[in-house]
Amino acid sequence: MAPRQAILLALGSNISPQSNLQKAAAMLRKHFPDIRFSSVYRSAAREVENQDDFLNAVAATETQQSPEEILSILQSIEQALGKSPPYRFGPRTIDLDLLLHGNKSQIINRKSQIVLPHPRMHERRFVLEPLCALIDLNTKHPLLHVSWKELLEKTLDQECALTDISL
Repeated sequence: MAPRQAILLALGSNISPQSNLQKAAAMLRKHFPDIRFSSVYRSAAREVENQDDFLNAVAATETQQSPEEILSILQSIEQALGKSPPYRFGPRTIDLDLLLHGNKSQIINRKSQIVLPHPRMHERRFVLEPLCALIDLNTKHPLLHVSWKELLEKTLDQECALTDISL
């Protein structure tokens, strides 16, 4: 039996975002009963403007499942919630990403489209702000070897506001 690994997941939505984040959280709880969720943050769309703001959160848990198995779960939840953005970085009902799996410094599986750690997580305040609320700020990004706190400080110019929404 594989050892349990800590994993971090990102959740985001800008189509009925509160409802879709809550539905996704409920579905994730069925697969990961011990999952913990950060607070929810609001951020402007980054890559493509002229769309509604996103609501974002991060979740943490432990599992024996492989990155490929987790990706399959995330994709099934996205499909169940109707994810079909009209274009790259377009509006979406839900976006679920595997950010980290254990302390692995790098996993690249082109066939299953998995790159770990998530290649852009350290550039995105809407990921780092909720992530830093769940983990020890002094731990380091496994590939960059920089603390999460330092990475967050580099993104403070990006808009990201705490909401009163909880998952």
